[in-house]
Amino acid sequence: MPSLPDRAAARAGADPDAVRRLLTDDVFRVAYWGGDLPEAAFWEAVGVPVPDERTRRRVLDLKPLIDPARVADWNARADVWVISNHRHEWLLPVLARTGLADAVDRVVVSSTSGRVKPDPAAWAVLMGDGVSPGDVFVVDDQVRNLDAARSLGMTAVLAVGDLSWADEVDGWLAAQHRAATR
Repeated sequence: MPSLPDRAAARAGADPDAVRRLLTDDVFRVAYWGGDLPEAAFWEAVGVPVPDERTRRRVLDLKPLIDPARVADWNARADVWVISNHRHEWLLPVLARTGLADAVDRVVVSSTSGRVKPDPAAWAVLMGDGVSPGDVFVVDDQVRNLDAARSLGMTAVLAVGDLSWADEVDGWLAAQHRAATR
């Protein structure tokens, strides 16, 4: 979502830096992504009415980081979850439309769970299922979220730029399989 502030600002006639600050302000960020504020709070704060679904899709322009077929391949070898700081109104339609919803085992969105990364509680639902942190590989685009995951004993990689991070997932899955078959 790096270009969201620019698109939302252009639509609202607002300053992109002001929109960026809004989305990174810890008080607003945690309340908004955590679901304490309604989706409309963002649009109102940038000065536009809540857009219809088609306009929202155009403004948000969310796309998968990776081909859903590759995620489905990972899911054939391990449980794959999406634990996202996001609005369910924004993310779930994208996951459904792109096939990612079918390629993963579970989707946990902060606006419905009330848990916003980097707070370790964001992973509580995963750990609540008895998963050992050493058996978790986290992919995220925010360093602070990766640091939090690592502090819990999880392996983590930054998903930016090219798909080298996906190759790291492949390598980790292969190593897990080798360790399990020994």
